[in-house]
Amino acid sequence: MEDKEQIVFAPYDRILKYALPLVPKSVKPNHLTFIRLIFSPILIVLLVGDEFLIAIILFVILAITDMLDGTLARLRNQITDWGKIWDPIADKLLIGIVVATLLLQINLNLTILLLAFELAFILGGAFSRMKQIEVMANVWGKIKMNLQCFGAGFLMLGFMLNIGLLIFLAQVLLYTSIGFASLSMLKKGI
Repeated sequence: MEDKEQIVFAPYDRILKYALPLVPKSVKPNHLTFIRLIFSPILIVLLVGDEFLIAIILFVILAITDMLDGTLARLRNQITDWGKIWDPIADKLLIGIVVATLLLQINLNLTILLLAFELAFILGGAFSRMKQIEVMANVWGKIKMNLQCFGAGFLMLGFMLNIGLLIFLAQVLLYTSIGFASLSMLKKGI
């Protein structure tokens, strides 16, 4: 095994730690990841059916579970092997669904780029696990995920309100996330 990297605390961990007493001890980080895995596919139905308001609300809730599960795991010392595998997959599923459903309609190149990077992350993580190399999240990956969440949110909002500027802003954020994805991969050695 390679030397373990120190746990990277997200900037919002400092803020969310004050909300942790509101989360019952019985709620584990893996529960939140599982919720994201189960409910993310519902976004496809909502987006294809042009139910953007419900899709945005669900997306925001699921994005919050992403922030919370990581914070819970780090601050309550509940990092698990299951979470290390499934949390990144749940993240990629959440973003991938919005990208593949909406962005595909307006920007094929960006869609292919984003999905290729997400697939590379999944395959790189699987390869690292097979070689028993511990790969932990880093600050670049956290920035990438936040940019993707905001980009996906603006994309849905732009489609819902038919505002081209929001769709353009979403694309800028998603393109920028590719740069941070590259930095994250270089840092992880994937």
